[in-house]
Amino acid sequence: MKKFGVFLIVLSLTTVMPAQDETKDKQSITSLMAEKGILNHMDIGVNVGTLGIGIDVAMPVGDYVRIRAGYNYMPRITLHSNFNIETSNGSYSNLLSKVDKINDKLAEYNIDLNTPGYEEYKKMYDKFSKVEKRDYVTMGLKPNVHQFKFLVDVLPFKNNKHWSFTAGFFVGPSDVGDACNLEKETLILEGINAYNSIYKDYPQNGINGAFLRPRDQAQDDPFFRTGLAGFKLGTFDDGEMAMMVPDKNATVRAEMSVNKFRPYLGFGYNTHLSKDKKWNMNVDAGILFLCGAPSIYVDNVYKIDASEIRFDEEGWYKGGMGFDTDNNYYGDIVRWNQVEWRYDPCGELRNHVDMVHDLHDIPGKVGNMVHTASKFKVYPNASVTFSYRLF
Repeated sequence: MKKFGVFLIVLSLTTVMPAQDETKDKQSITSLMAEKGILNHMDIGVNVGTLGIGIDVAMPVGDYVRIRAGYNYMPRITLHSNFNIETSNGSYSNLLSKVDKINDKLAEYNIDLNTPGYEEYKKMYDKFSKVEKRDYVTMGLKPNVHQFKFLVDVLPFKNNKHWSFTAGFFVGPSDVGDACNLEKETLILEGINAYNSIYKDYPQNGINGAFLRPRDQAQDDPFFRTGLAGFKLGTFDDGEMAMMVPDKNATVRAEMSVNKFRPYLGFGYNTHLSKDKKWNMNVDAGILFLCGAPSIYVDNVYKIDASEIRFDEEGWYKGGMGFDTDNNYYGDIVRWNQVEWRYDPCGELRNHVDMVHDLHDIPGKVGNMVHTASKFKVYPNASVTFSYRLF
């Protein structure tokens, strides 16, 4: 029994000694980290600045380095801007006046819009008659910026820990903003869609079989030659016109996109707000690199050859818009078919057109906005952070 007791004592000692050694190792690592200032305290803060509002945590890695991680969000404040409505052959105001003339012409032909077959035209006329006669729609512009960040601060001065230099990155969704028509503009856009639908069908079928022009005088028809209604967005690389129309839900929209990964460089000033150094303030300034110019994408864009009408030596159509010598119409989304002797829909409708990289000479306020956005290859940061030391 004595031998067995001695065996148990020896066994227990051999078991306890490694555990004690492991505890000592952990204590020595913790002591070493505390001594070297590695992750030995944590600050949690809130910040506000040009990147929005955010939260972050910070911990030291020695006397000269600090790491920060956090999240920033920019409130979705809506800004308003007016976008002009036009037609491929003139102003939208001109179209509105022609709608009234068309209605008068129908009355001359003793056409009653309440009879079957005129529903689409009546819907268009009712919408135009109910809205304010203006040639623009108001768009709501909203930022959509929320991103995570990881930053490394270097405090290079041994006796002055107020100043720091920062490098790191932000990561967030690529879609950083959008523009969409206000809800009150839906009626105007529905009217445009109704007009475009009838305009596309009119050269072939008229309005329920009735044409407002004498057969050989298409150029005198106020409805026939007005052209597609929408938003002129400049030209493509080959010089052809870009014309955006509302989607089937009577909506126009644009989305701004940037790279998801955004490197950051900057500097900062750090100071204590309390004697016990629990409360601190950091002021940061720097540059967020967007890795190239942003893209602004739009859908429902017609690519139109709006140049002067052209024919070859044998009289075959080669391009452009206008009328031939027989008053046949070659338009933007409808065109006379020389072989079949009829009007056919035409026009190339494109989606995901980049207004920054695919288009040129964008007119008006839209052009100014796109030009400004194309310069934002970097984004400035100026922010202030108030933090509290947890331990």
